[in-house]
Amino acid sequence: MTSQQKRQSRGVTLLEVVVAMAVLMLGIATAMLVVTQTSYANRRSLTATQAQLIAEQALENITQMGCSLDPPCINLVGLDGTFTVFQTTAGETRNVAPADPDVVAREFEVVVDVDVPSQPATIEPGSIVPANLTRNLVVGEPDTAGNIAHVRVTVSWREQERSDRQVVMLQTRMAP
Repeated sequence: MTSQQKRQSRGVTLLEVVVAMAVLMLGIATAMLVVTQTSYANRRSLTATQAQLIAEQALENITQMGCSLDPPCINLVGLDGTFTVFQTTAGETRNVAPADPDVVAREFEVVVDVDVPSQPATIEPGSIVPANLTRNLVVGEPDTAGNIAHVRVTVSWREQERSDRQVVMLQTRMAP
């Protein structure tokens, strides 16, 4: 056997094995990081979607009530409030936390704010009513000013990995 043939059949050295293992471990660690970050982003996206659905449902319940004609939107006065909703992993929405500790549920805080410019008690102290809420709804009819209700639903929750609250807010305006 010649010296060139001996060099070609010498095998793999320990150093080459260690380098190959280090490259493989780096690849595995990178793949695990990508999977972890993707899972976290998917969970945040799902939670935001659940919050948006809760806000849509609350806003839809209010808009189905409609806006009374005289006095304008008086039926919406008193809807301001805050309540808590729990969304289970099975998709069930509850008003109270599950009694069973094995049932996982995320807590959402829902805040409803209804402002009716024709009803000054509905406007929070220090708030400025935008001009488009006090305009005449019907051109040439001065008694139609301020007959618009501004309805805002805010849903917030806490993420385990973050200290601040995450928020989804939907709003609409209603008129008789």
